[in-house]
Amino acid sequence: MAPVLFAFVLLIIGGLALNQETSVQFSYGGQTCISQISYLPGLIKITNDSSDFEVKTSDFIKFGKIRLFSTQTCFSARKAPSVGSVRLNSAFFGSLLTSKIYTIDVPEPPTLDSKPLSEPISTQKPLKIELSDEDKVFDYQLQADDKTTDCPSKGSAIYCNISSLGLIQGESYAIKLIRSFNNQVFATIFNGSVATLDPTAVVGSSISQGQIIYDKPKTFTFDFSKDVQKAVVKFEKINNGQNITITTEATIDDKRISLSIENDLDRESSYRFTIDNLEAKDGSTLLEPYELDFSVSGGPSITSVNVGSYGVAQSKTIVLTFDQQLSNSQAITSYVSVSGVSAAISKSGNQVMISYSNAPFCSDIAIRVKPGLKSIYDIAQTDSWSYSTRTICHTVSTIGHSREGRSILAYNFGSGSQTVLYTGAIHGNEFSSKYLMEAWINELEINARSIPSTRKIVVVPVINPDGIAYGRRYNSGGIDLNRNFQTDDWQSDIYSITNQPLPGGGGASAMSEPETQAIAALTISLQPRLTMSFHSSASYAIGNQYGDSAALANTYSKLTGYRNMTGVSGAFSYPITGTYDDWIRERCGLTSVLIELSSSTNSEFSRNRTALWTMARS
Repeated sequence: MAPVLFAFVLLIIGGLALNQETSVQFSYGGQTCISQISYLPGLIKITNDSSDFEVKTSDFIKFGKIRLFSTQTCFSARKAPSVGSVRLNSAFFGSLLTSKIYTIDVPEPPTLDSKPLSEPISTQKPLKIELSDEDKVFDYQLQADDKTTDCPSKGSAIYCNISSLGLIQGESYAIKLIRSFNNQVFATIFNGSVATLDPTAVVGSSISQGQIIYDKPKTFTFDFSKDVQKAVVKFEKINNGQNITITTEATIDDKRISLSIENDLDRESSYRFTIDNLEAKDGSTLLEPYELDFSVSGGPSITSVNVGSYGVAQSKTIVLTFDQQLSNSQAITSYVSVSGVSAAISKSGNQVMISYSNAPFCSDIAIRVKPGLKSIYDIAQTDSWSYSTRTICHTVSTIGHSREGRSILAYNFGSGSQTVLYTGAIHGNEFSSKYLMEAWINELEINARSIPSTRKIVVVPVINPDGIAYGRRYNSGGIDLNRNFQTDDWQSDIYSITNQPLPGGGGASAMSEPETQAIAALTISLQPRLTMSFHSSASYAIGNQYGDSAALANTYSKLTGYRNMTGVSGAFSYPITGTYDDWIRERCGLTSVLIELSSSTNSEFSRNRTALWTMARS
């Protein structure tokens, strides 16, 4: 009797549900459920027009282990839901006589607010994109170039992990925002170009890279291109590879970070600031960690002296320049002293002035600075300092003038009883002889103490200044000066170095030219023990065959490698008359050696240096 009664009850219940239709609104933001009593839910079968949804009952009333009925029916998507309506049938054992009909209405998915993608984005902060509604059905991914990152949802927004894409600040990228279901792409909801934020940069600081700090700073500032939100600033003393961290107190004020220290920095030490993990308020960062190295000075240190170690004028103000301003509370003469000349010592700012006048020729000057000299920041110099120089060791005299009024100069060294005379550039296109004589003048000034006490050295670097000015062999009157001397073979009409006739090239008369007269007068007044005349460019040494000229020419030849052509007939391929060296022999009865350098432009000083000194001591 009981089974029959139970079946009858079931038929009545089933009859109550016959062809009942229920409308269900699908939700993306949570469970899609309806409150409805379903009897014996375990016996109900679902048939539907598609396999898009799965139906489950819940909140059961049980008799023992038997589920008598449920009070809630829920619907979940098995695949990406399509907009529209889907019909589902439920019935006991699938019988149409006891069926219920569910119509699931699927709305449009939540829409995207693309505004965050239209503005530059941070490469480090998660990108928040608002949806029109919460979405727990679909997943979202962001693609940039060949990389993809997940965008988990929270509430009615998704958050894309931009940092995992490895984007570079200040660049543009092709971006896609993908909507997917069960790892299958459902739709591309954004496809366009997105720019990243320009990086934050350090645009200024209270110290500069590599700067030497002379004062005692307690605060350092760094200015940035954007408002700063946070940063890690490390301050270290660089100590032989083992850096020591300096404690600082940092404050951030908009675009500036200020750091304060409690104690003075160690003098004569190096330091480094490192700024890392900085984040600006717009989400940008530094392109790379910022490093700034600087050092702290000791006491005042001399950076320059306005004179060299020789050749200083007999009246001069020597200026010592320090790397920082000097204390006004110290007497400068207590720390700076001078010997060799009588001088007045004063200071101004970062300079010390040592003034003297009428010092003797070739006088040694010694300057000393004792430890203890302080800067305006009361920092004392700990090392002593000294410098040696010397007043000029030569005089310069004007022995005459060229046709165009240019001075012909003689440089005089030493005060011995015997003179050695050196001359150059009697031909204006033989620049090497001028350069060699100028180098020889500098050598004599540097090593003036090496000039024998019995010698006077006179150097005339340029006999023909007009020719040098125009770069031509002859003087401004077209005269070959080395054919203009009063010799037994002087001629007005001469030959050029190409063996071509040059009428009047020897001058209208012997000794007609002012340049010839000037060097001749000097030679006569000096009565030199030896005259060295320099030309170019045959690589010869030729004595004038008076006195020991042949031996001296031979010595010079061996020391330099120039050929000794003394007494050799036809050394030159053209006739030569009225020369300076022949005049020295014939009219003065003096010794001379003519040197032909091997180049017309190179001084060949290193090749000639030893030989020049040997002649000076001969």
